[in-house]
Amino acid sequence: MAAQPAVLNEAEGWEAAVWTHARMLYRIAYAVLRNHHDAEDAVQETLQRAWKYRHRLASVETPAAWLARIAWRVAKSRRSRPGMVPIEELGEIAELRASGASAEELASNRQLKSLADAYIQRLPAKLRQPLLLSTIEELSAREIGQVLGIPEASVRTRCLRARRLLQEKLGVALEKHHAC
Repeated sequence: MAAQPAVLNEAEGWEAAVWTHARMLYRIAYAVLRNHHDAEDAVQETLQRAWKYRHRLASVETPAAWLARIAWRVAKSRRSRPGMVPIEELGEIAELRASGASAEELASNRQLKSLADAYIQRLPAKLRQPLLLSTIEELSAREIGQVLGIPEASVRTRCLRARRLLQEKLGVALEKHHAC
Protein backbone atom coordinates (compact mmCIF):
# COMPACT_ATOMS: atom_id res chain seq x y z
CA MET A 1 0.00 0.00 0.00
CA ALA A 2 2.84 2.41 0.73
CA ALA A 3 4.05 2.25 -2.87
CA GLN A 4 0.78 3.48 -4.32
CA PRO A 5 0.94 7.04 -2.84
CA ALA A 6 4.46 7.46 -4.25
CA VAL A 7 3.18 6.44 -7.69
CA LEU A 8 0.28 8.88 -7.38
CA ASN A 9 2.59 11.70 -6.29
CA GLU A 10 4.91 10.97 -9.20
CA ALA A 11 1.99 10.98 -11.65
CA GLU A 12 0.49 14.11 -10.10
CA GLY A 13 3.86 15.90 -10.27
CA TRP A 14 4.26 14.91 -13.90
CA GLU A 15 0.74 16.03 -14.76
CA ALA A 16 1.22 19.38 -13.01
CA ALA A 17 4.49 20.00 -14.87
CA VAL A 18 2.96 19.06 -18.20
CA TRP A 19 -0.15 21.21 -17.85
CA THR A 20 1.92 24.17 -16.68
CA HIS A 21 4.18 23.95 -19.73
CA ALA A 22 1.88 22.50 -22.41
CA ARG A 23 1.74 25.71 -24.46
CA MET A 24 5.49 26.04 -24.35
CA LEU A 25 5.88 22.49 -25.69
CA TYR A 26 3.60 23.28 -28.62
CA ARG A 27 5.40 26.55 -29.41
CA ILE A 28 8.78 24.81 -29.41
CA ALA A 29 7.51 22.08 -31.72
CA TYR A 30 5.87 24.64 -34.00
CA ALA A 31 9.03 26.78 -34.10
CA VAL A 32 10.96 23.80 -35.42
CA LEU A 33 8.34 22.16 -37.62
CA ARG A 34 6.35 25.22 -38.81
CA ASN A 35 3.19 23.11 -39.20
CA HIS A 36 0.27 22.90 -36.75
CA HIS A 37 -0.46 19.20 -37.20
CA ASP A 38 3.18 18.14 -37.07
CA ALA A 39 3.66 20.25 -33.93
CA GLU A 40 0.67 18.58 -32.24
CA ASP A 41 2.08 15.14 -33.10
CA ALA A 42 5.47 16.16 -31.71
CA VAL A 43 3.85 17.33 -28.47
CA GLN A 44 2.11 13.98 -28.12
CA GLU A 45 5.42 12.18 -28.56
CA THR A 46 7.03 14.59 -26.10
CA LEU A 47 4.37 13.76 -23.53
CA GLN A 48 4.91 10.05 -24.09
CA ARG A 49 8.64 10.41 -23.54
CA ALA A 50 8.15 12.64 -20.50
CA TRP A 51 5.80 10.03 -19.03
CA LYS A 52 8.29 7.26 -19.72
CA TYR A 53 11.00 9.18 -17.83
CA ARG A 54 8.73 10.75 -15.19
CA HIS A 55 10.83 9.19 -12.44
CA ARG A 56 13.57 11.70 -13.35
CA LEU A 57 11.29 14.71 -12.78
CA ALA A 58 11.95 14.79 -9.02
CA SER A 59 15.69 15.26 -9.63
CA VAL A 60 15.24 17.88 -12.36
CA GLU A 61 16.20 21.41 -11.32
CA THR A 62 14.00 23.15 -13.92
CA PRO A 63 11.01 21.12 -15.17
CA ALA A 64 10.38 23.65 -17.96
CA ALA A 65 13.89 23.19 -19.35
CA TRP A 66 13.65 19.39 -19.02
CA LEU A 67 10.37 19.31 -20.96
CA ALA A 68 11.63 21.89 -23.48
CA ARG A 69 14.69 19.76 -24.17
CA ILE A 70 12.52 16.71 -24.83
CA ALA A 71 10.20 18.73 -27.11
CA TRP A 72 13.16 20.23 -28.97
CA ARG A 73 14.73 16.84 -29.62
CA VAL A 74 11.45 15.27 -30.69
CA ALA A 75 10.67 18.12 -33.09
CA LYS A 76 14.18 18.07 -34.56
CA SER A 77 13.93 14.34 -35.14
CA ARG A 78 10.59 14.84 -36.93
CA ARG A 79 11.70 17.70 -39.16
CA SER A 80 11.65 16.32 -42.67
CA ARG A 81 12.74 19.27 -44.76
CA PRO A 82 14.95 21.79 -42.98
CA GLY A 83 15.15 25.22 -44.52
CA MET A 84 11.56 25.29 -45.75
CA VAL A 85 9.97 28.72 -45.65
CA PRO A 86 6.48 28.51 -44.11
CA ILE A 87 3.46 29.70 -46.05
CA GLU A 88 1.47 32.36 -44.21
CA GLU A 89 -1.28 31.01 -42.02
CA LEU A 90 -4.76 32.04 -43.20
CA GLY A 91 -5.58 33.36 -39.73
CA GLU A 92 -2.71 35.83 -39.87
CA ILE A 93 -3.82 37.10 -43.28
CA ALA A 94 -7.41 37.51 -42.09
CA GLU A 95 -6.15 39.41 -39.05
CA LEU A 96 -4.17 41.81 -41.26
CA ARG A 97 -7.19 42.33 -43.50
CA ALA A 98 -9.39 43.00 -40.49
CA SER A 99 -6.95 45.71 -39.40
CA GLY A 100 -7.84 47.69 -42.53
CA ALA A 101 -4.42 47.45 -44.13
CA SER A 102 -4.16 48.24 -47.82
CA ALA A 103 -3.24 45.61 -50.40
CA GLU A 104 0.26 47.06 -50.61
CA GLU A 105 0.68 46.93 -46.82
CA LEU A 106 -0.61 43.34 -46.75
CA ALA A 107 1.80 42.31 -49.49
CA SER A 108 4.68 44.16 -47.85
CA ASN A 109 3.97 42.62 -44.42
CA ARG A 110 3.69 39.14 -45.91
CA GLN A 111 6.89 39.59 -47.91
CA LEU A 112 8.78 40.92 -44.90
CA LYS A 113 7.59 38.05 -42.68
CA SER A 114 8.44 35.50 -45.38
CA LEU A 115 11.85 37.07 -45.85
CA ALA A 116 12.54 37.08 -42.11
CA ASP A 117 11.36 33.45 -41.82
CA ALA A 118 13.59 32.47 -44.74
CA TYR A 119 16.64 34.16 -43.22
CA ILE A 120 15.96 32.57 -39.83
CA GLN A 121 15.63 29.12 -41.40
CA ARG A 122 18.90 29.63 -43.30
CA LEU A 123 20.86 30.50 -40.17
CA PRO A 124 23.26 27.78 -39.11
CA ALA A 125 21.53 25.43 -36.65
CA LYS A 126 23.84 26.44 -33.81
CA LEU A 127 22.63 30.06 -34.17
CA ARG A 128 19.01 29.37 -35.16
CA GLN A 129 18.19 27.04 -32.27
CA PRO A 130 19.07 29.39 -29.38
CA LEU A 131 17.45 32.31 -31.21
CA LEU A 132 14.14 30.46 -31.62
CA LEU A 133 14.11 29.31 -28.00
CA SER A 134 14.93 32.83 -26.85
CA THR A 135 12.46 34.74 -29.00
CA ILE A 136 9.56 32.31 -29.32
CA GLU A 137 9.74 30.59 -25.96
CA GLU A 138 11.32 33.46 -24.07
CA LEU A 139 13.50 30.98 -22.22
CA SER A 140 16.42 32.35 -20.24
CA ALA A 141 19.98 31.77 -21.41
CA ARG A 142 20.39 29.26 -18.59
CA GLU A 143 17.28 27.31 -19.64
CA ILE A 144 18.33 27.36 -23.30
CA GLY A 145 21.74 26.07 -22.28
CA GLN A 146 20.06 23.20 -20.47
CA VAL A 147 17.84 22.43 -23.46
CA LEU A 148 20.69 22.46 -25.97
CA GLY A 149 23.41 21.15 -23.67
CA ILE A 150 25.69 24.17 -24.11
CA PRO A 151 27.09 26.76 -21.67
CA GLU A 152 24.97 29.80 -20.82
CA ALA A 153 27.63 32.16 -22.21
CA SER A 154 27.52 30.32 -25.54
CA VAL A 155 23.77 30.81 -25.67
CA ARG A 156 24.14 34.57 -25.26
CA THR A 157 26.91 34.75 -27.87
CA ARG A 158 24.95 32.69 -30.40
CA CYS A 159 21.76 34.73 -29.94
CA LEU A 160 23.72 37.95 -30.40
CA ARG A 161 25.44 36.63 -33.53
CA ALA A 162 22.12 35.38 -34.95
CA ARG A 163 20.43 38.75 -34.38
CA ARG A 164 23.31 40.63 -35.97
CA LEU A 165 23.27 38.36 -39.02
CA LEU A 166 19.52 38.78 -39.43
CA GLN A 167 19.77 42.53 -38.99
CA GLU A 168 22.46 42.75 -41.67
CA LYS A 169 20.63 40.49 -44.15
CA LEU A 170 17.27 42.18 -43.66
CA GLY A 171 18.91 45.61 -43.90
CA VAL A 172 20.52 44.73 -47.23
CA ALA A 173 17.28 43.22 -48.54
CA LEU A 174 15.24 46.26 -47.52
CA GLU A 175 17.77 48.63 -49.10
CA LYS A 176 17.52 46.69 -52.38
CA HIS A 177 13.72 46.76 -52.17
CA HIS A 178 13.58 50.51 -51.59
CA ALA A 179 16.06 51.15 -54.40
CA CYS A 180 13.67 49.56 -56.92
